[in-house]
Amino acid sequence: MRGMTLAVLMAFLAGTALAQEGDSAIGNETPSADQAQDKVETDTADEAKEPEEFKVPAGFLVKKRGKKTVYCKKAMESGTRFSQEKCYNEEQLREMATAREQDQATLDQNRKVCANLESCSGG
Repeated sequence: MRGMTLAVLMAFLAGTALAQEGDSAIGNETPSADQAQDKVETDTADEAKEPEEFKVPAGFLVKKRGKKTVYCKKAMESGTRFSQEKCYNEEQLREMATAREQDQATLDQNRKVCANLESCSGG
């Protein structure tokens, strides 16, 4: 039994040694850490060069207040029958859109994690 185990172990080690000597397709095509970092930097640089054109969100009206352009929306507040008009500039609307996208991504991630009750902490 011991001889059989030794023979199998030797065959296994010889096989892995021979596999390491040959050229591996993965080893030849794997970029170094510097090359990978350069690729990431160029990808982020391309994204930074293309600023998105601002689109007015649905429900907002464009208004001029002096030299500034604001985007206004009427909203009903809880507890009153009077509507209020809330106005935001372009930067504030972009921040709101970014926050909404992050919230949606977090919700989607939680939904994937909590697909069944065993993986959620509440179940």
